[in-house]
Amino acid sequence: MCEPQRLLTIKDAAQLLNVNPEVLRRWLRLGQIQGVKVGSDWRLRMADLEELVHPAAKTDSTAANQGPKMCIKIPKWLEFSGLPMHLNDEIAPEAWPVFKKLVELDYEKEDREDRRLFLHNTMLAERVGYDETRVNAIIRALEKKGYLSLGRDRKQGEFIKICTPVKTPRMILDIHFSQGGVKGAPEKALENRCLRRYLEAEH
Repeated sequence: MCEPQRLLTIKDAAQLLNVNPEVLRRWLRLGQIQGVKVGSDWRLRMADLEELVHPAAKTDSTAANQGPKMCIKIPKWLEFSGLPMHLNDEIAPEAWPVFKKLVELDYEKEDREDRRLFLHNTMLAERVGYDETRVNAIIRALEKKGYLSLGRDRKQGEFIKICTPVKTPRMILDIHFSQGGVKGAPEKALENRCLRRYLEAEH
């Protein structure tokens, strides 16, 4: 007799995938991943999460059209654009991890119009593992180089906003589809938000 598979809670699954639980709930509502409703909440089978945890295992036609899971946390093409090394050379080794974390947080907002990140540097320092003074210096350097804009809202306080289009050494047209770019990509994949979000000029 087969042992029944344990169902994961939203919290457990979100920790496993390293995503916000609300993002996971949205994926479930949209049918982007499979789950079962238990009362008012969701439960997920580990088998249904395998393709997200190990994306290389998926080889069907849907994967071919959507690309190599470039929408989980960050548009994959940014990581292959030469930007990590560029920020390392232009600013400091900590610059890419800090900028990447901000992109992850921004990306969780999806297509909502307000792209401001109300995030205290103390919290950001905890999330990237650097000293707060160092994070402050990196934020200022990223602003000076035109990657971020800083502002203040009278009610909500200070915010960070990623400047788009993001300046990258390699264009997305030159990055292969397997690396999240558009070179060799099927036509339907070009509709993917992951390919556009940081290419469009901010409003």
